[in-house]
Amino acid sequence: MRRILAIILLTICFEAVAQDFPDTLREFRGVWVATSKRIDFPTVATTDSKVLKQNYLDLITALHNAGYNAVVFQVRPAADAFFASEYEPWSEWLTGKQGRAPEPYFDPLTFMVKETHAIGMEYHAWFNPFRAVATIQYADVCKEHISNTKPEWFFTYGANKYFDPGIPEVRNYLVRLIVDVVKRYDIDGVHFDDYFYPYPITGDNKKIVALPDQATYKKYGKGFDNIADWRRNNINEFIKECYIAIKNEKPWVKFGVGPAGVWRNKREDPAEGSPTNSLSGYDYLYADALAWLKNGWIDYCAPQIYWNIGHVYNDFETVVKWWNDHAYGRNIYIGIGAYNQENPSGGWADPQEIPNQIKITRKYPNVQGVIVYRSTTVTKNPLNMVSSVRQSCFNKNVMMPQMPWLSVFPESPKVSMVKMRNQYHVYWQKDNGKTLPPADTAIFYSVYRVKGNSPNFVPSKSNFLKYISQNDLSLFKNSKFSFKKKVYTYKITAFNRYHVESAPSNAIIIKYGKKDRVE
Repeated sequence: MRRILAIILLTICFEAVAQDFPDTLREFRGVWVATSKRIDFPTVATTDSKVLKQNYLDLITALHNAGYNAVVFQVRPAADAFFASEYEPWSEWLTGKQGRAPEPYFDPLTFMVKETHAIGMEYHAWFNPFRAVATIQYADVCKEHISNTKPEWFFTYGANKYFDPGIPEVRNYLVRLIVDVVKRYDIDGVHFDDYFYPYPITGDNKKIVALPDQATYKKYGKGFDNIADWRRNNINEFIKECYIAIKNEKPWVKFGVGPAGVWRNKREDPAEGSPTNSLSGYDYLYADALAWLKNGWIDYCAPQIYWNIGHVYNDFETVVKWWNDHAYGRNIYIGIGAYNQENPSGGWADPQEIPNQIKITRKYPNVQGVIVYRSTTVTKNPLNMVSSVRQSCFNKNVMMPQMPWLSVFPESPKVSMVKMRNQYHVYWQKDNGKTLPPADTAIFYSVYRVKGNSPNFVPSKSNFLKYISQNDLSLFKNSKFSFKKKVYTYKITAFNRYHVESAPSNAIIIKYGKKDRVE
């Protein structure tokens, strides 16, 4: 019998044939998990490793049961870390004191990635790149913190302290820090949120307070007509440098950004702006998401469209359509503001608001999924949100979206089957026993099934049965349903770290009856 590298039990019965299939076989279903000020995780700051581990296991179990397939976890909220780092101290939001490690010692990121993969979900490491100290008045900042060792790299704006993106050494430092995580941990993606240059604040005169980076502009802004274009170029250079560095280290690690929901309004850009009335990420955060998409500097964009369907200024579907029309060949995952249902008003008071938003995203071909903000909303389950989404949108598991520009094909599985008492066991070797580069290695498999003896059937949405993360399948005969004189044909496909699907395996045909036969 071939060596079994991993085992999963899948119960397949006649009932499964009659189930409805999802609108798509591929969909990113992510959840943002915020750690800044312990918004989502951990529930309490503690050094107790056992408590922290159980807290995370409870969280991903709840998210997985709710139908999600990816965790977007904030591993670096403010120049501090939820992982062992030679660059920055342990986060105060993890253990209660900046620089203090969990006890007994463990590395949370190693643990989280392992457990997230074990449950069949992706793990995207969410970095807040430029925020260094959140709420200076109350922050716990240790003497080793980078804002103390390199004070010339920072400016203060409002209540927070920020890295100055205009300093080349700052950008180089941040790229090194991020690549260090990519190198040492088996993450599936690197993710930034909408914080680049800080959100504008107003002074006593109601006017926007100027950013204190004029000296940096004077030093590094040669060749730019104005400070706004220079700021945007700083962010563009940083995004491009991150993308190149990540791909040089591990080409299969995705790089995504969740920018503000509005790039520019039509009043600011009549040609390309959206018919909206909201803060422009381009003009106020100096984040030119369209440039990143056009130049292929990100793999996916997850605009935060936190408005309800029918919003008077920023209608949800209108904004979704605008991003669909400006994808430039990259994947779009729509950020959904589910947190609005915790204290609902207006359209958010409708229990079907979130399911209806997800259904809207599926109407647009360049939109391949959603990311919900935030995980606590999912676990609180306001307006019975979890059940309504699970029943009407996430009632079948799906494969991850493919990124066509990342296209290394995995080995097609070679499948065998053995009957053991009342069960059929299907086996195949991972990568057919070959040692392949990490990018080519199979990590997921899809099972397809049709009625009858049909060895030449083509796997498709209509006969998709299950998406699994291991390479063993046990087919149980279920006494509740009669298999007598039933014939089924199965095929398996493999997926690598790029989520590229292999050619199908050889066909396995089972004829159920008093004398079951495997062909």
